[in-house]
Amino acid sequence: MRILVTGGTGYIGSHTVLSLQEAGHDVVVIDNLANSSEESLRRVAELSGKATEFHHVDLVDETAVERVFAG
Repeated sequence: MRILVTGGTGYIGSHTVLSLQEAGHDVVVIDNLANSSEESLRRVAELSGKATEFHHVDLVDETAVERVFAG
């Protein structure tokens, strides 16, 4: 299953991403990086062996969010 995680670079989000990947899901992360960094996803990739699709997007930017869903 393909799952979207908002805030996926934060502490809780990155642990959620790791758990989902370990369960065999494809994960897409949207985060504005206000309180975190992409480094957490690099560490998740080291642990899971899977890359995570990441979009540096703020959820208040409707156009940017629509682009994520458009593909």
